[in-house]
Amino acid sequence: MEEKKPKELMFYHIGKVVKVMDKSNSRSLDKKHKAVIEMWDNNIITCDIGTANPKDDDFVIVLFKGVVQAQGVFMRPETVTDILSQEAGQQIWDKYKGFFDKSKPTHPFTG
Repeated sequence: MEEKKPKELMFYHIGKVVKVMDKSNSRSLDKKHKAVIEMWDNNIITCDIGTANPKDDDFVIVLFKGVVQAQGVFMRPETVTDILSQEAGQQIWDKYKGFFDKSKPTHPFTG
């Protein structure tokens, strides 16, 4: 019987760099360059920045990869793929955040 291969997924999301890990604040044991990134949906991740060279407070695009399994969808941040201009980043960030804020459930008494 042939084993079914899980369906692979890939998508991109905008984030804002909280802190880039460098020689002044980190000792990398795996030799990968990383940054702590606040995502548009209020998640905080630590992600490989690859060859990108973002600075603190830069808007970035993060590639997420994952698989669909019977138990659900499992996604993980892969790497930073783009560093956006401040203007473009803020515009996209606001659009994503606006969608997120509108989709949040509200409590009838507390809002």
